[in-house]
Amino acid sequence: MTINSVLQTGLSRYLTPEQLEKLASVTVGIAGCGGLGSNCAFMLARSGVRNFVIVDYDVVDSSNLNRQFFFEDQIGMAKVEVCKTNLLRIDSTLNITIHNGQITPTTAPQYFADSDIIIEALDSIDGKKMMAEQYLSDARLFVSASGMAGWGEPYMQKRQIRDDAVLVGDFTTDIADHPPMAPKVLMAAAMQADVVLTHIFGK
Repeated sequence: MTINSVLQTGLSRYLTPEQLEKLASVTVGIAGCGGLGSNCAFMLARSGVRNFVIVDYDVVDSSNLNRQFFFEDQIGMAKVEVCKTNLLRIDSTLNITIHNGQITPTTAPQYFADSDIIIEALDSIDGKKMMAEQYLSDARLFVSASGMAGWGEPYMQKRQIRDDAVLVGDFTTDIADHPPMAPKVLMAAAMQADVVLTHIFGK
């Protein structure tokens, strides 16, 4: 693989050309660009994933800054737009497709048609359920999350639902009862990213 960015040059200190090629060969689709999606995207980008499809319809709010990969001067802007901007600051050669729109049973297959891996990073229970119904029977890796609010116990876990479907989180807490704080939200995002890397590289 030809090294064509500063990040790739740095990663070549830790990863083999074959590993870098594996990372460059997949497209990761991310449904939702909030605490889970934005942070999972930046971790995967820093790890060498080069192709992304990111979907969200929301804008950055001041209440997002405590846990999402956005900044004060980006308040009011479309999350997918500024997430792309921020990711390109990590590596300006990334291939990022964004969709500023709602994810529904009709639009999801269109948005993620070319994705090899699909990450569910939505806020609502209904959205999570819809994505599970769409992709639990899909042959592609599907990584979802449930429970990441508050702090401390219950601790984060990983459940293998089937060979190509993984759920991470504490499986208990809800932001209706506990505040969404950076440590547990980023832990869940990091676990999702690690599942993706494990899938790409193999155990």
